[in-house]
This record gives sequence, structure tokens and C-alpha cells, in this order.
Amino acid sequence: MAVEQLGFRGFQTIRRPSPELIGRLARFAPPDLSDVMNGSYTVHPGIHPIYPVTRRIAGPAVTVAVPRGAFNVIKFGMQQTQPGDVMVVNAWGIDAFAVWGGNVSKGMQRRGIAGVVIDGAARDPEEAEAVDFPVFARHQATATPPLDGPGEVNVPVACGGVVVHPGDIVVADTNGIVVIPPAAADWVLRQAEGLKERHARVQPVLERGEVTAIDGIVDSLRKQGFAIDGEAPG
Repeated sequence: MAVEQLGFRGFQTIRRPSPELIGRLARFAPPDLSDVMNGSYTVHPGIHPIYPVTRRIAGPAVTVAVPRGAFNVIKFGMQQTQPGDVMVVNAWGIDAFAVWGGNVSKGMQRRGIAGVVIDGAARDPEEAEAVDFPVFARHQATATPPLDGPGEVNVPVACGGVVVHPGDIVVADTNGIVVIPPAAADWVLRQAEGLKERHARVQPVLERGEVTAIDGIVDSLRKQGFAIDGEAPG
């Protein structure tokens, strides 16, 4: 039976998309996935790696919402993860203390979790880097969070301007973070493949140092009243 109360609850079971589907999406960089989704489902760039990550992560979201940073609720969320998952934590952008640190980075890396995305603060970047656990956060802070307080696990959460549902596919690397609803994944893949083909077609033009589609651009500018002269003033 569903938990009826709001603000202090947790769900243990989520629907995860297949590893094969996640792997196909992981072939594409977040900017390309963002482009084919018309800029939607793109996490605000203020949420970024806390150390220089060198690889891409992709996995189903296990979501946590902690409006006052309750660390015990976050740890309950950790317990619901499976290998390959990405934790997504809405900590309401809190910057006074960190809701994630080096010890949990190590523990979740050993658990097989792909990474964590936090709308809030994290700390201990050198410890996360030492175990190669990708941590994306809005801020870096020093102090520890409160243990107790309200929170929810595996409900829709806001993260960097995107609503993330449990089981949504998170793709993240140094370029940014996108979230893909599993129901739209096949469509996103088709669009991304088309974009990849279009990029391939313009490579010869770029190799020659030319500007792509410039004739059409100049024609469009002229139609808008753009004045073009041969010699610059001065």
C-alpha cells in the first residue's frame, strides 16, 4: 500500500530501464542529448563536478529530497540503490553545509553506484577523486549536515530546474547533465543518431576551415535588413 503522508516517506522499489537502453544513451554526450530534446531535461550548469571527472556516467535515478539536508534520509536513499544507479539529491541548493562527503563516496563506489548529482553542497573532492566516484553538486561546503529532519526517497524531485522521477535515465559528464524519461528514450536515440549523422556530413567543411551553411545564413541576414559592406570603417 502506498505511503499516504507527504514530506517524510520513502519508497523501496522503482522501475529501472534496461542496462542495454542505458548503454545506448551513454554513447552520446549530454550536449547532443540536450540539443535533440530542445534544451529541455537539461540540468542547470551550476550543478557541476566537484573534481575534474574524466568519464561519462549513465544510470537510473534513485531520488532523494531533503529540504533541510537530513543526512539519515539520504542514507535511507543510499540503501535503496543498486549497482549502476545514479543518486539524485534535491537539497534545496543549501550551501551552508555539505550533504555528501568522502566516506559515502567511498561506500557508494564500492556498492557499484555510478555517481551522485546534488542540488546542494558536497565536500571532500580529493577523497571522491581518489576512489573515482563522480560527484556533481551546486556548491562545495565544509560543515556536516544535520542527521534528522524531513525528507522523501524515490518520489519526483527537482534538481537544477529539472523534474527527475525515480528510474529516469541520468547521463552526466564534464559537459553537463541531462535526464531522459524512459518512455521517450527510443525517440531520443533516433534523434541523436540523426544529429550524429548531420555532424558527420559537415566534417569535410570544417576540415577546410570553412563556415558551415554560410551562403544560406548571409541570404537570411540580408532578408532581415542586415547591411553588408566590403570595407570596415576606421
